[in-house]
Amino acid sequence: MKKMMNFSVITFVIIAFLGISTANAQEWTKEQNEVWQVVENMWTNWKAKDYDAAFANVHEKYQGWNNEIPLPSSKTKWLNEMKGYAANMSKENFSIERARIVVEGDAAVVDYYFSFSFIYTDGDMKKMMSYHGKNAEFYIYENGKWMLLGDFSFGEADK
Repeated sequence: MKKMMNFSVITFVIIAFLGISTANAQEWTKEQNEVWQVVENMWTNWKAKDYDAAFANVHEKYQGWNNEIPLPSSKTKWLNEMKGYAANMSKENFSIERARIVVEGDAAVVDYYFSFSFIYTDGDMKKMMSYHGKNAEFYIYENGKWMLLGDFSFGEADK
């Protein structure tokens, strides 16, 4: 009886684990993958300091917000900030992991986790810094491409 009970417990644990692990595996639709490709391209171009390419899919009416600024930012302000940081910042690496993508007609919401590190330079001082957080991004499909219309980012420095 005890042997059978142990077998039942082990079987239950295996089935539960398989259920959890396959629940995280998701098949993404063509549209979800298209939107995700825009996210990946933005991060890749940001790392390469190719800001024109990074901002190619940012809508002119973009409004973005994060946990460090009091009010949303425009595309122009965000682009100028990125270009300003370029002189003192070299992005070393990044990781982005999609959590959820919902596409409904010409609108999409992308939720994902991010982490990145960079070297900040000020004169002779160099400092490695790392951040991690979550993004919720809102896209519209316009003129044949997905455009980032708005987002909210919550990030914090690694300790």
